[in-house]
Amino acid sequence: MVNVNTHASKGSKDKGGALKVAPILSNAKSGLYGIWMFTLTWNVVSWPMLIAARGVLISQFQRGDWMPLITLLFPMVGVICFAFAVKRLMAWRRFGETPLFLNPFPGSIGGHVAGTICLPGSIPKNIRYDVSLVCVYTYETRDSDNKHRSAERMIWQHSQAAHLRKGMNKGMDSTNLLFRFDVPEGLPRSESKSGNYHHWRIHVHAEMDGVDLDRSFDVPVHPTSEQSTLGLKQNIQQKSNQYLEQLTSIMRVEVGPDMLHMVFPQGRRKLFGVAMMGGGVLLLVLGFFMLKLGGQEQGEFALTFAGLICLLISVPVMLFGLYTPCNSLDVRITKGSMTVKRAVVGIGLYRKKVAMSQLKQVVLEEGMRSQINGRYIVMYRVVAIGYGGEKLVLAEGLKGKPLAEEALHFIRANGNLVV
Repeated sequence: MVNVNTHASKGSKDKGGALKVAPILSNAKSGLYGIWMFTLTWNVVSWPMLIAARGVLISQFQRGDWMPLITLLFPMVGVICFAFAVKRLMAWRRFGETPLFLNPFPGSIGGHVAGTICLPGSIPKNIRYDVSLVCVYTYETRDSDNKHRSAERMIWQHSQAAHLRKGMNKGMDSTNLLFRFDVPEGLPRSESKSGNYHHWRIHVHAEMDGVDLDRSFDVPVHPTSEQSTLGLKQNIQQKSNQYLEQLTSIMRVEVGPDMLHMVFPQGRRKLFGVAMMGGGVLLLVLGFFMLKLGGQEQGEFALTFAGLICLLISVPVMLFGLYTPCNSLDVRITKGSMTVKRAVVGIGLYRKKVAMSQLKQVVLEEGMRSQINGRYIVMYRVVAIGYGGEKLVLAEGLKGKPLAEEALHFIRANGNLVV
């Protein structure tokens, strides 16, 4: 049983002489307070104003004025914020503080960034808990109005599945997530917050019934070359099997003599597709509204032009939102050739076939990057490149480099590819 109060630490000692670790807390509590304050303020302001002006807005709408539709966006934003606030509250009640104890402290460049994250003992034990370590460069930019804005650029990142062990935290049973990252030398150290600075972040994520676990921790990391005393041994085969299970969950695969058949079915990335469709519809409505205002006011060329831009952007955004969950990818690799078929709602979009003799290499290609609550998500795909520069997508929608590398290894091994 792991007792998190006896790990290596900042330097204070208990009565037995063992070093004690001061916990690092996530921003979950401050974020919870922040979103509830914003939600309450927004709703207290927007709803009374809408109720007070409802008569005027109804009469304007009856006269063909679209302005009431724009004003409805304000209470809609309030409802959406309230839903997010409730979700954050449910997550806090389920997981609590989730303290992180580093071992060694601080985390080490040229050594290990390792530690324990304490969760309630009631959390599911049969699911995967992903821990990511990322080095980020935060810098200031100036926009067209000469205002300073903060932006981030990822310098280095790695992810792994956490090890689960029983433990104790504040006298109560806990489930401890243990992790250890080997951090190469030469990466920047943690710096104090300023206009431009480097910092390190640990993110833990797990999808489960109800509310998902999603916490981020800002951690100190310096070039000390210190090793962890947690005694974790990375089981490469076990990790490979975990990634292989994750890979087969997003595709159907058939392996036979001199044949590999993979199908990435439609229905993938539904939430992303819905979000894109919603964004496209909002752009469409906004575009028509701007065109209407521009037509009513003389000399309002700027509104008319902005409305046209919104309309032009809305169409491809909606089409992409429809395409993302409705497309499928069928890949068949045999001893002599490679065939890739793409379809949308069962209708063939294209079919490409390349002889193995014309294949130059099979590599990973980085795709879309996104950041959600401090968690960086990088999507990858496996691409076959011919001698003429043509590309064939063999696998896509691979979240994170470890999963993508497993997919590349799987395709090379089972497709008898030596490139």
